[in-house]
Amino acid sequence: MEYTKNALSEKPLYPNEYEIASNSYLMAIVAVVAGLPLPIINIIASAIFYLGNLKSSYFIRWHCIQALLAQILLIPFNSLAWAWTLLVILDKKEPTLLFAFYLFGTLLLNILEFAAILSTAAKIRNYKNVRWPVIAAISDMLCSPKNKNQYHI
Repeated sequence: MEYTKNALSEKPLYPNEYEIASNSYLMAIVAVVAGLPLPIINIIASAIFYLGNLKSSYFIRWHCIQALLAQILLIPFNSLAWAWTLLVILDKKEPTLLFAFYLFGTLLLNILEFAAILSTAAKIRNYKNVRWPVIAAISDMLCSPKNKNQYHI
C-alpha cells in the first residue's frame, strides 16, 4: 500500500486517512442539505463523525476537531440570525436595516465557510494538509497526540 508523509504525523499516512479526514469537512455540507433551517444540525453531524473516529489516527482526529470547531464558530451568528428572523415573523414587525445587514453578513459568512470547507476537503483528498488560521492552534491544543502515530487501514 502506498503512503505519504504529512506535517501532522511523524510517520507516513495511508491514502484512506486523507479520505476520512476530508470527509470530516464534508459532513457539514451533508448536514446543510438535511437541516438547512437548523444551524445546530451541522454541529451534531460533525460531532457524531468525530466521535465515530475517536480511535482513528491523530491526523484524522485532528481534522475532525478542526472541522467541528469551524461549525462551532458559526453557531452564535446563525442562532442570532435564526432567533431574530423568528421575532420579526412572529411579532409581525417590519424588518429593520440593521436586521437586513446582519442577515446578509451571516449569509455571506456561511457561504465563505462553505467554500472554505469544500476547498479544504479537496486539498486534503489531494494529500495536502490544511491548517485554518486560529482554529488550527485550538485543534492542536484539543487533539491528544497520545495516539499520534497510530495507523488504521
